[in-house]
Amino acid sequence: MLKVALKSGKVIFTELLLSRTLLSELEKDKYRSRITKRMSSDGDGISFYQYSQFMNLLNDIHDLEIALRMFQIAKKPVTPEEFQRAVRVCTGTPLDSRMVSLTFKIFDEDGDGHLGHEEFMKVMKDRIRNRGTVDVEIPPKSWKAFRKCVHEHMMISNV
Repeated sequence: MLKVALKSGKVIFTELLLSRTLLSELEKDKYRSRITKRMSSDGDGISFYQYSQFMNLLNDIHDLEIALRMFQIAKKPVTPEEFQRAVRVCTGTPLDSRMVSLTFKIFDEDGDGHLGHEEFMKVMKDRIRNRGTVDVEIPPKSWKAFRKCVHEHMMISNV
């Protein structure tokens, strides 16, 4: 399975997630700081498949938003298990548990194990709005790591 190194994988995922948003650099720094502080040495990074699986959430983001809003209306916190169940119901496929964990490391504002619904939806909707834009300021290391990841994935697929 194709993997990206742990530290760079999680950081690069966060950078890619934030890259097509309207967040200011100060707001982006908040997420960068959060993921850096919460990173652990729990094994390998994320695979290309896991990344693409997460990005497919954008196709069903409106359904997911409704599901997450139900938790907000009921004043129930969104736990990793509930988030994973909501994703499975909305998309028809389960989200890998590593991606759920990474999502919570990025969007759990106060570290209480509950998803920051407003923050999560803001970033995801910004990504949808800006899907077709070209970002000329892609960090060189991110682009190089992404190219390497795609190249390796293509090599594995052709074998």
